[in-house]
Amino acid sequence: MNNSGSTDNLRAYPDRGLTAVREMTLAFSRDAIKTFLHTVHDRLIDYAQKPSEETRGFEFLHARSQISNRHNEILRIFVREMDRYFDLFASGELHDPAVEGSGDETLALMNQDVLEEDLALSAIRTRASVDYTEPLWVLTRRMSRLVGGKSTEHRVPVSPGCFCQALQRSLADIDIELPVKLVIYKLFDRQFVRQLAELYGQCSVRLEELGVLPDLRYQIHKARSADSARFTGAQPQQRRTPQPPPSLQIPTLEGVVSPAPLALPSEQLSPAEYQNQLLDSIQLLQDRLVARTPGQRPEPPGQPLQYSARQLVEAAVQLQQFNQLMAADVLETAREIKPFDIASAREQLVSQLQQITDSEEAPALGTDDARIIDLVGMLFEYILNDEQIPDCVKALLSYLHTPFLKLAFAEADFFRQQDHPARLLLNALADAGAKWVSNDGSCEFDMLEQIRKTVRSVLDHQDVDTRLMASLLMSINSFVQKVELRVKLLEKRAMEQARGEDQLYEVKQQVNREIHQRVAEKDIPSAPLFFLLQPWTDYMVLVLLRFGDASEAWRQSLELIDDMLWGLELTGAESEWRRWRQHYPWMESQIQKGFDMIGYDANKAFKLKRSIDRIYQLREKNLQPEAAPAELRNKLVQLAERRANERTRSTDQEKVVLEKLRLLEFGSWFQFRDGRREKVAWFNPDSMQFLFVDQTGKRTGMKSGQQLAQAILTGDLQIVTGKTKPLVERTMETIFKDLNLQVQSVSQKGRHVG
Repeated sequence: MNNSGSTDNLRAYPDRGLTAVREMTLAFSRDAIKTFLHTVHDRLIDYAQKPSEETRGFEFLHARSQISNRHNEILRIFVREMDRYFDLFASGELHDPAVEGSGDETLALMNQDVLEEDLALSAIRTRASVDYTEPLWVLTRRMSRLVGGKSTEHRVPVSPGCFCQALQRSLADIDIELPVKLVIYKLFDRQFVRQLAELYGQCSVRLEELGVLPDLRYQIHKARSADSARFTGAQPQQRRTPQPPPSLQIPTLEGVVSPAPLALPSEQLSPAEYQNQLLDSIQLLQDRLVARTPGQRPEPPGQPLQYSARQLVEAAVQLQQFNQLMAADVLETAREIKPFDIASAREQLVSQLQQITDSEEAPALGTDDARIIDLVGMLFEYILNDEQIPDCVKALLSYLHTPFLKLAFAEADFFRQQDHPARLLLNALADAGAKWVSNDGSCEFDMLEQIRKTVRSVLDHQDVDTRLMASLLMSINSFVQKVELRVKLLEKRAMEQARGEDQLYEVKQQVNREIHQRVAEKDIPSAPLFFLLQPWTDYMVLVLLRFGDASEAWRQSLELIDDMLWGLELTGAESEWRRWRQHYPWMESQIQKGFDMIGYDANKAFKLKRSIDRIYQLREKNLQPEAAPAELRNKLVQLAERRANERTRSTDQEKVVLEKLRLLEFGSWFQFRDGRREKVAWFNPDSMQFLFVDQTGKRTGMKSGQQLAQAILTGDLQIVTGKTKPLVERTMETIFKDLNLQVQSVSQKGRHVG
């Protein structure tokens, strides 16, 4: 691809290209949305006559009437939004519509309808992005050049997401029921979005005429392989001889008696260079292990006969066909799957090679080919031992062994490409299985069936190549994206609810502390004590939530407590009693106000007020009422603390765990003793209240830090500290470490024998 076309016109007229695309897009939007609204107006009549079970005919008629009455307003908002996206793009502030959302986030998170609406629009965006990959890619590159930056197809003002978001916002203020709105979105996808290819082509041609990357052409970058060289007449790419990383300075095998163990490449390297050095080290260890294993020696130099790349690929294809027949019944359902017999795959491959060459004395496997067979075998054997993936998922993935072996034969640099579609597909399937499939085979979102279908699709295709893997990768990523969007929105809704509960938790504790510090160490009769610790506590919580601690209502609620305690401590001075009698009616009105606000039972309120009146009547006679018995007082205080979720004093061990929990990151996973896993979606480091959600994003409950600390110390709960690297990457590192140990073990045995 040549991106160096003349940009003189672009430099001379930096705004001309963007203005041209803006004008074409806005003109298209006016015409297309106008036609679309007329279509919706007509089609809603059809839906009204044949309503589904979820809707009634009048809902479609009502929506039709609303759209007809506000036709011009919808058109104006839609075009205005599209124009605004161009302004944001020019200033570098245009974000991915799929992430930006549509309106008040808090409202959306609390509304299931908005969740369904976002999912429907996300499906339209994803499908359109896939359908228009080529024209959108070309237009994105040219528009990015206009603003001198880098953009993706999701961050240009003509992306499918922008059109979807413009429609959503133009309908936001119109009273339309969700089922009807989903029908409108479906019509938008069928009629409006299907016309975008033409718009993309016209805009791209116009920019090309203006000199913006005139030689730009869309290409799919595909790794060269032995297959491609064979069919194009080019010379096959030479296989790379494994060399140890330069920093290691490892001597050759001939000069080594007991080689030092290799170290993993530096994490400071780029991903591509890290992968190259890791594979070089693995191949070097494979050679060392073969050289030191009795009965296994590399072929002598200049051996005349070896299998060709075509023969190896053909044998792998035939082996895949054989395995497909064997796996037909096994893969019929996703559960109770027996893993693929990887150990016998090499023998079956050699047998197929003998049939292809039609010779009893088949040529020996070349060193490179033997390495590939061993490495693919080890890759899938180690996957079967990966503890982060459920057994049923590992069993399904094991059937990809032979297709991967074919790809490794066909593409010399297969293991060196971190972004190879086959590798990314294996990582995506494993990650989805780890997230949404349980060890017992149960799953969420039908994920296990999706994995089974993907594996079956690979086995059913004889021509397993990069294009097939890329197509399947796109499909599984699209499915996972929808699932993750649903999970993310459910988690956010749970977080909003948790924040509200946490605020209530802190308010209850504040009220409990205010009352406790006033009544502590004081002998208070039963009736006033019960009043303060029960109904008046509820009233103060409500006041603090509704009005805050700076409000007059909150000040008066505290003043009532002080006045009640003051009345219990009055001396016999007539002036104090006179002031008390003048103040008591205000206290009675406040008490009744509190009862009314919390909806306290009228009969109970009457009896409690009468008991409080008797207490103060005794005090007016200078008599001391009997204080609440110690047992009753302790019971009321403990009940108040439980209602306020007051924590008990933590032990020294619990304090250590609590400090670690305070540094926990959102999204950390915990595993219970029964194997169940839940994620911390949110927590408050001050109140130490933790929100837990399951794998689907649904809330499972709130737990205090002290509860977690106690469960961790007893072994009922543990923090999951699994590796974050993708499956293939972490498996390759495990293979490297085990080969290192095997080489050292064989070398030590050789010295002892000598």
